[in-house]
Amino acid sequence: MELEQFYVYQILSPLTPDKITIIEQHIDDNAATYGQNVTRSWHGGEEEHFLRIFVEPAIIEIVFLGERVELYGAAPTWARLLFTAQRKEELRARIEEVLVGAGFVTLESLEAQRQPKRKLFARARERNGSP
Repeated sequence: MELEQFYVYQILSPLTPDKITIIEQHIDDNAATYGQNVTRSWHGGEEEHFLRIFVEPAIIEIVFLGERVELYGAAPTWARLLFTAQRKEELRARIEEVLVGAGFVTLESLEAQRQPKRKLFARARERNGSP
């Protein structure tokens, strides 16, 4: 299985021990709520840290860099077929909930990160005279 990048978030502040505690508590609470067996492990060096989460049959890796957080995942083909648009949206919402709760981002900064992509393409089409 090859890891695929799902999301990238620009963050306001880097990973700290307090934020690690908040993230771990959120994982534990959600695992208990949904009855899933979740295994996690932290790895990293001076410039990046990452959290590897195993939820059978998927692997999720969250990479914490100084100015951004990147989320990757991998699952077998049969499991990917079950990962509907609704479940993708639920995953995105949960990730953003943790990022806000731990103080990595604000609701306003999340919204701002979503907006420029659409406007950028609109401006590029206007410059090129495309509809």
